[in-house]
Amino acid sequence: MRLLLRLLGLLLVVTVLLIGLAFALPDRAHVERSITIARPQSQIYLLLTSLRRFNDWSPWFRRDPAATYVFSGPDSGVGAKLAWKSARSDVGEGSQTLVAAIPEQVVTFELDFGVRGTSTARFDLSTQNDETRVTWRLDSSLPLHLDETFGWGVVGRYLGLFMDRMVGPDFEQGLSNMKQLAETFPNVDVGGIAPQVVDTPARRLIYVVLDAGADDAETLRRWNGAVAQLTRFAAQNGLAIAGPPLSLASAQDASAGRFQLALPAPYDVMPEDTIVRGRELAAGPAAQLLHRGNVSERRKLVEKLRAWLMVKGLRAQDLLIEEYAEGDLLQGTTRIVFPLPPAASR
Repeated sequence: MRLLLRLLGLLLVVTVLLIGLAFALPDRAHVERSITIARPQSQIYLLLTSLRRFNDWSPWFRRDPAATYVFSGPDSGVGAKLAWKSARSDVGEGSQTLVAAIPEQVVTFELDFGVRGTSTARFDLSTQNDETRVTWRLDSSLPLHLDETFGWGVVGRYLGLFMDRMVGPDFEQGLSNMKQLAETFPNVDVGGIAPQVVDTPARRLIYVVLDAGADDAETLRRWNGAVAQLTRFAAQNGLAIAGPPLSLASAQDASAGRFQLALPAPYDVMPEDTIVRGRELAAGPAAQLLHRGNVSERRKLVEKLRAWLMVKGLRAQDLLIEEYAEGDLLQGTTRIVFPLPPAASR
């Protein structure tokens, strides 16, 4: 009995010493890792602010396939939030919220682990030899409050001593995953554009197939001729033209210099003995950009939008639509549209 009391006394003394020492330990912990990715800062910034892509490179996602994840707030940018819950201790539960961002430079998240406290994660981006240097920092506050969190606070002070050793390898794996993912994207700067994902209505079109000319001037001549042909067809068949001209092309057709020149014209039945054909564009989500300028600038913008879609994880259908709101094929105002699968409307 006396031995037991001595052991209990010793345990009490050790506990008091450990608690007392906890007050003397650092009240903050810091972890930092970096990597260089051969893609523009604009792409990495877009990837980081698109929180729905976090699990595509997260070092923790694959550890527990049964974990649950809930997204809330905007699709991307400040206010986007991801909450998770896992039975595994190395995944745990908590949430992260995007709280601040400096375009193409800094992205900051607040992490909330409940009674285990909060932390701040920050990503700093800079250009290094035409590549992007990404630095992932974690700063944890380790307070000791005399309330229900006191026990976790004491444990947290001791864990803070080993935080770099525990979390650092995860950061290294996460950054490596990010690099592998990002370097599958086209190496195109996506800065300066703000595409919209919108729901588009179903439309019926009349169209003819055109081959691009040897130069832009010849293509424009053919384009004007096709518009005139479609306009005559609509008048002869009592069809009301319901909007400006459009061009439509799959990736294969575009590479071959072929496209469909179309006019929106609701029809009931199309005749089969004419080169003017009919097609219907299904209703659904689409990513779009409005462009004002010449055709060479528009072609660059099309490639930017393609890259933007890939970074966002939006799988566009194999169809590029260009709606000529004002002007013509070579100059004016054009709406660039990529239809998306129905699941992209979120």
